Amino acid sequence: MSTPATAFDPDAPRDPLRILFLALGNAGMQLIAHLPRRVPELHYAAIDTDAQALEACKFENKLLIGEGKTGGLGTGSNPDLARECAEAQDEELVDLLRDMRVVILVGGLGGGTCGGVGPYLAERARDLGCVVLAAVVRPMEAEGGHRRHAADAALAHFREHCQAVTLFPLDVLREDNDMTLQRLISRCGLEISRALGGLAVLLRTGWLLPLTIQDIIQVMQRADGYCRLVAVSSDGDDRLPDALDMLFSHQLIDKGSLLAHSGGVVVGILCGPKTTVRELELISAEIRSVLRSDAELKIGVAQDERFGSHLALVAMVAERWSERAVALEVVNRVAGNAGGDAAADAENPPADPKLVQGEIDLGANANTRGRFKGAEPTIVEGTDLDTPTFIRKGIRLSPQTKR
Repeated sequence: MSTPATAFDPDAPRDPLRILFLALGNAGMQLIAHLPRRVPELHYAAIDTDAQALEACKFENKLLIGEGKTGGLGTGSNPDLARECAEAQDEELVDLLRDMRVVILVGGLGGGTCGGVGPYLAERARDLGCVVLAAVVRPMEAEGGHRRHAADAALAHFREHCQAVTLFPLDVLREDNDMTLQRLISRCGLEISRALGGLAVLLRTGWLLPLTIQDIIQVMQRADGYCRLVAVSSDGDDRLPDALDMLFSHQLIDKGSLLAHSGGVVVGILCGPKTTVRELELISAEIRSVLRSDAELKIGVAQDERFGSHLALVAMVAERWSERAVALEVVNRVAGNAGGDAAADAENPPADPKLVQGEIDLGANANTRGRFKGAEPTIVEGTDLDTPTFIRKGIRLSPQTKR
């Protein structure tokens, strides 16, 4: 019933948008090892500080960095050392990025190469005018506090330099307690390849209703640095309800709960020439029915006869949503839109700006319509957010004494 929507004839004409997938470290190489066969018209490269791991990689374009510092034995999960290795071979790294329009960094958080080289590459790619996305895997809780803390630190650096960071938490993808570790890793790689391959094809296919990389970035920049990326596909007479059911029940968006709480969603529809207006209307209506009333939704439709009877949905869902930290008029003034001296305003920002968290006014008549009315608790990265924080963190509260 379901077939990957990213396996096409590499000789077919394509949009000249040059997209580079950069696998960072051993985890990055494993996660997208099969993607070049599914989407061969894109560009791929692998970077590592471990010579043995890099040798096993099948990518044609590979770069070992830091051999003089590490002897080709890796960084021992030291991101600072990995960054030093990258800085020492800056020219070679820049050569990989040159002439690319979109760079997608793929790796596993918590280690050295991804955590140290990834943010550095993102910074250099932005300097060259590239749009930079990251697809990173968050380690399991069972991997220990050190790796989790290292992952959080690396994630903060990725958010600083990338236009969007798509997060794939391993704990969320676990099906049950008896799932083998190998199956969990394989499933994570499958989900990443399917999602990134779908996104890449989406950006390079002829549009009926346009959805560009800038559309995606504009929505995701208001997200607080995180989003989830999911791709599903189906064919046959029931392809539309099947694809929607797969999307709404997908573990990466917390079985639909994340959709219901997100403030920013981008959906790309990949379809063949026989897709009807009615099908588009149904997809739009079903997705809108589960979103918040104030959520921003952008939908694009890419059509190609090679899709045949297949229908694929690629959804990017903001995991967190935040209002502007600086008032819009201040942003406009710094940008020179208010007729003032932009350079002077940028050098002399308002004193002591206050960062205010936006609030959602649910109101007395808040609409709880949709598929998730009466849904299960909100689970994010395996944590029940409806449980009070002091209970989740095991904090004992002292009884309040009466005055």
